[in-house]
Amino acid sequence: MTVEHVVPSIAEESVLKEEIVSEETLEQQILTFPIYQHFIDLYEEFTSTNKKTLDVVERLYPNLTGATLSGPHKIAYRSKTLYFIDDYHFQYNEITEPDDHDNYSITFLQLGDALSGHRGIVHGGLLATLLDELTCRVGFLNFESKRGVTANLNVNYKKPTKVDSWVCIKCTVLKKLGRKCWVKGDVYLIDETKKSFEECELLTACEVLIVEPKWVDQLKH
Repeated sequence: MTVEHVVPSIAEESVLKEEIVSEETLEQQILTFPIYQHFIDLYEEFTSTNKKTLDVVERLYPNLTGATLSGPHKIAYRSKTLYFIDDYHFQYNEITEPDDHDNYSITFLQLGDALSGHRGIVHGGLLATLLDELTCRVGFLNFESKRGVTANLNVNYKKPTKVDSWVCIKCTVLKKLGRKCWVKGDVYLIDETKKSFEECELLTACEVLIVEPKWVDQLKH
């Protein structure tokens, strides 16, 4: 059996768009999306009564997705993650079943054309990395140490995510028992016509098991 390695021509390799859309332009674009405005308004309302969420600090640098994979043609825009964590959960209670206390996060991203695996389609490994990172961020907040590690990540790719797409990743805590926390993550395709997740295509979904190890004090943010 002979395996042929095909080297693409220079013309085939030059698939990135020459035009670079600035982060400021992308920010102006997402401000017109009804679903984005919905969550901004919801966040302001939520944090008016759940003040502890306002103390959450994002740490993106140095970071694979916040530096190496960030920029024109890559993760061209990344919103501030909106955390909807009821003050109840900052008491670090056990979570054995879904309840009325919010415990999720929302992040909006624009994924550029340098992130492809198959041409025109965002690499599945990139989506898995984003899901791993974002589910862990909300999961960690349910541990008093605010730290942990991924023990298991199961990803289901429902539909291809095309490059230059706007997506929203929602991460929801499902359960927490002792040093273990289970979180699900969903990647939705969004645009200026969508007003709710019910109207959006679900592109990728995952469930992750996060563990706060006994050696957690050795972990650095």
